[in-house]
Amino acid sequence: MLAMVIFAAVATSYAAVTLRYAVRMKTISAGAARSAAMSEYMNRLMSVPFDSLSGRAGTFTTSSGAFPNTRTVAVTGSGSTRTVTLILTPTNTAIKPDTIVMTRVKRVTSSPLG
Repeated sequence: MLAMVIFAAVATSYAAVTLRYAVRMKTISAGAARSAAMSEYMNRLMSVPFDSLSGRAGTFTTSSGAFPNTRTVAVTGSGSTRTVTLILTPTNTAIKPDTIVMTRVKRVTSSPLG
């Protein structure tokens, strides 16, 4: 009987530790998914030709996959410089929104040497 009580106490404490570990791993996994989504969206924006950046502005929702989210892209600036702002808002409210600001400059097509 005493052995069963000791076993129950040990098993209960082990279950509590396992639960905390599982919750922490879920949080870490969500953070990794957010980082991957931010990298993916920024890579997409960096590959867009300079003159087409304004067409990428807007709000887009992704409801499927490992990281459902809403992303807002704003393009500001004029001349040869544009500022692109990406705001990624996860559907899961436990994860905070994240923002990246990038400056793009139009490439010079002629040689300054002549």
